[in-house]
Amino acid sequence: MNEEKMKKVVRRALTSALLVSLSAAMTLGVDASFSTAAAPAGSVQVMEEKREEVELPPPGGVSVFINGGSFERERCVVSDGVTRVPFGAFCRAVTGGEAVVSWDKKHRVQSAEFGGMTVTAKVGDAYIEANGRVLYGGYESRVDGEELMVAVRPLAKAFSLDVEWIDAEMRVNVSGKAAPVLSGNDFYDKDELFWLSRIISAEARGEPMEGKLAVGTVVYNRVDSSMYPDTVYGVIFDMKHGIQFTPAYSGSVYREPTAESVKAAKICMEGFRTRDDILFFCASSIRKTCWAGRNRPYIMTIANASFFA
Repeated sequence: MNEEKMKKVVRRALTSALLVSLSAAMTLGVDASFSTAAAPAGSVQVMEEKREEVELPPPGGVSVFINGGSFERERCVVSDGVTRVPFGAFCRAVTGGEAVVSWDKKHRVQSAEFGGMTVTAKVGDAYIEANGRVLYGGYESRVDGEELMVAVRPLAKAFSLDVEWIDAEMRVNVSGKAAPVLSGNDFYDKDELFWLSRIISAEARGEPMEGKLAVGTVVYNRVDSSMYPDTVYGVIFDMKHGIQFTPAYSGSVYREPTAESVKAAKICMEGFRTRDDILFFCASSIRKTCWAGRNRPYIMTIANASFFA
């Protein structure tokens, strides 16, 4: 056999060996890497796949990271889909220690001063107030030791920060540069707030915050429906199918709204909706006899009001 034929035979043998080794590696489910510097000619170097292990938080806990840095890992918790963080520690962390945090023991309110803005959270409230805004978190703030535990999303929003939830790692990423959230005077439409707060106050005076939010939701669901006018004012005074909101014609809608009704209106203007299907409500005492009770699907009752689709 001449030299040229010998080279061809050797090349075929090496190629065959290479393919067999590669096939075996693929069968085993590992990554095959080739390095001419590290492996002799004609051989296959099989590298084990390296998997990065994710350290999960303790049961009931959640990992919170602020711009990549771990934050109060042992104190942050999650339940009912809401991540809760210590108010004061979070405010100081996102502002690089610039926020001045205080605790009003008498009124059970914790506050933080930063950049001319005051952020407050009160025990039992499911919202945070900041710069004239009312930011809903869906979790009633509670005292844990010397700190008030609050929902992370509204608190981060108060400082103009972004929040990302990573379910597989039970992790919350908070990112951005802290800055006061846009003021309520600039964010809320004054006429819309005027009418929405008044219809909520007239229809749900004495009801809990959840009931007030549901009334505001009915107004906005109608605004979004093709069956009704497309403005808050138009919905409140709509007469296409008869009187829709009695206070609009009894005159009580013109009364000064309660402070909590104004907050409920602001929360709805921030985008909160109790449900996207409720369009009617009546006193729960006449749930089965009122027009909506006799003609529309029943959805729920909150305190003294029943809601229908």
